[in-house]
Amino acid sequence: MLEMVRQQMICIIAPDWPGAADLPGSDDVSKALDKLFSDVGVVHFASIALLPAISHAKDQLPSLMLELAVDEGLRPYDLLVRLVNDPSDTLWSLYSVYWLKQPVLPASQRKQELLVRLMSWHHIADGAFVGARDRTVRQIKMERELLEQTRAAARGLKAKHGESRTSFALALARWAFGNPCLDWATEPAPRSFWRGSGASMIAKVAYPTLIVGLWLAFLWLVGALSRLVARADAWFFERSHSAAQAVSHMASETSGRLLEVSGRFLLALAALAFAFWVFFIALPALFAPWRHWLDSLRRELDRPSETWSSLSTYISVWLVGVPLALASAWYVVIYTFKPDHLFEYTNELWMPVAPGWKHLVIGACAILVLLGLGALFSRLDRLLPAINAGFFRPLEDDVERAQQVHPSIEDREAQLVGGTAHMISLTDMRSPRWWSVWWTRAVLRLVTFGGRVFFTESRLSDAPGIHFGHWHIIDNGRRYLFCANYDGNFGGYLDDFINGASAGTTLFWRWTKLNGRVPAADGQPGVALPRAFPPTRFLAFRGVKCELKFKSYARDSMLPHLYRFDACNLSMDEINRATALRDALFGERNDSNDDQIMRAIES
Repeated sequence: MLEMVRQQMICIIAPDWPGAADLPGSDDVSKALDKLFSDVGVVHFASIALLPAISHAKDQLPSLMLELAVDEGLRPYDLLVRLVNDPSDTLWSLYSVYWLKQPVLPASQRKQELLVRLMSWHHIADGAFVGARDRTVRQIKMERELLEQTRAAARGLKAKHGESRTSFALALARWAFGNPCLDWATEPAPRSFWRGSGASMIAKVAYPTLIVGLWLAFLWLVGALSRLVARADAWFFERSHSAAQAVSHMASETSGRLLEVSGRFLLALAALAFAFWVFFIALPALFAPWRHWLDSLRRELDRPSETWSSLSTYISVWLVGVPLALASAWYVVIYTFKPDHLFEYTNELWMPVAPGWKHLVIGACAILVLLGLGALFSRLDRLLPAINAGFFRPLEDDVERAQQVHPSIEDREAQLVGGTAHMISLTDMRSPRWWSVWWTRAVLRLVTFGGRVFFTESRLSDAPGIHFGHWHIIDNGRRYLFCANYDGNFGGYLDDFINGASAGTTLFWRWTKLNGRVPAADGQPGVALPRAFPPTRFLAFRGVKCELKFKSYARDSMLPHLYRFDACNLSMDEINRATALRDALFGERNDSNDDQIMRAIES
């Protein structure tokens, strides 16, 4: 499932690019590439950029990156076969500089060599998000044409049916069904499982529940069959000890043990989930002070500037929160594997031996003490405003330098005004690289899974307008490449993540740094000020909340594109609006579909 998403976005990185800063025959090649991608009909977005050489590389030659975002279900090999074997030989004209010193090759041989070379250079995404899920280039274009035709028809029908929303929508539906050119739209728009029958939260919960249930049933069945085999062997052969009985007994004992451990582990997870629900959902909903305390805790951990308040919160979480989390994990492990002896021993370490009612009294007293301390600090906060002001005063400046944008980046962004924006970011992995690469890949896989299963309607958490976003760990784990095609502008795009999906964005970038690097070519940006990603707390806090530092870091990591292709040139809202109109226009007549039709033709 995740592999299919990751294969939708590939980057072909050709090392030691011997060409110039511009594409060979720039205008002609750009037009040929536009025609190639349009004719193939499966490429949503494409771009070409120069990646600066790694600082210790011998020849300091840049790499040429070709980014491709394509239809779902297309393997990289099949895509490259289509592109390489196109009669125009466009890709050969782009990459032929690698064969300049070789004799002229027959067409079939050079295409085969080019295909082999491109396959060795291609990288599928380590993590990916697709906004326009389940829609091909062809479908997006056809639905856009449907929207335009419907708006034109609505202008002609408005005079007769415009006073009644229901009759107006019905007249438009009759027009659509009577138009033979729109027969393709009578079928509902394709939806994958997680956007269709699996879109409800009940289905998302039922899926892992079914897997757990099948696992437990499998263990029980293995044990039952093992016992049955042992009894059958004893009955048929009238013997009490045999190899078959020994193996069956071992299988029965093992399955029973695994079944017991699995059951206790599930109970322990259920207890943790209940405690999490009480602490972070139930109590904040019932008690405003508790809610305000959690909000202030998160705010202090995310605070971009160092203050006495954020520092004291950070230390308090280390002293209280981390030991509590470790103790909870320890109890889960002990209860799962050794519930009889070690669990009692652990209790003796953490709590004096006492009857159960005394434990409750001790817990209640601890809660009262914490509430009393909270009330004391709240009282001091009101009585000592001067101390309070100093407590929250920043101890350091938020950013060392103003955000600066290289002229080549500004020029490319100006070219894309009014269309889909584009970003290419290249950073370096922190040392030790194996550790940073492992954790980054784990986070990216989790994000890919979340985008596939939960964030299915064009929003990655609270960040809207993303068409395709993909991350690649390249150069044997040395560097981190991020490409995005999104609506709006760069500042607004980052603001959506800073104010919405800040924890996830921090996890994407926290294991990266910016090493000094020379420009890939004259007129392109380099990195003159090496630095690390803004400081984080507990992996996911702070980080991108250091807004000026983060934006400066992201800006300095950006590279300009030499070429850009956009198959549809539509925003995510326009794509979703056209798909919704198709489903509403050819669906059953009800108030919801009528409203959807009105919104589509009037927007």
